Amino acid sequence: MNSSPWERLLTDMEDELNVHEAALRSGNLSVVPEFTPPEGLGELPSSLTGRVRQLTERIGTLATFVQYQLVATEGDLKHLERGHQIRPSAVALYLDASV
Repeated sequence: MNSSPWERLLTDMEDELNVHEAALRSGNLSVVPEFTPPEGLGELPSSLTGRVRQLTERIGTLATFVQYQLVATEGDLKHLERGHQIRPSAVALYLDASV
């Protein structure tokens, strides 16, 4: 089966997102490289808009999770700077990577 450049690109993006989600779950954080679209991609086929929407939602969920973690870490660091011990938070946050 000959897949389109868009299908290959979306598969690569989904695979990369899977790696980053798994890294977050395991605590092995990595830098996400800047996205540069390949040349000659052309217009997005309308048959792929649902797939793009799902990928965009997953990226948004992951970004929200990371932002929450950054804010929590900043609060912990400020607390430590004041010489206080950090107690585990009673708030739980779950990232459903199967979405």
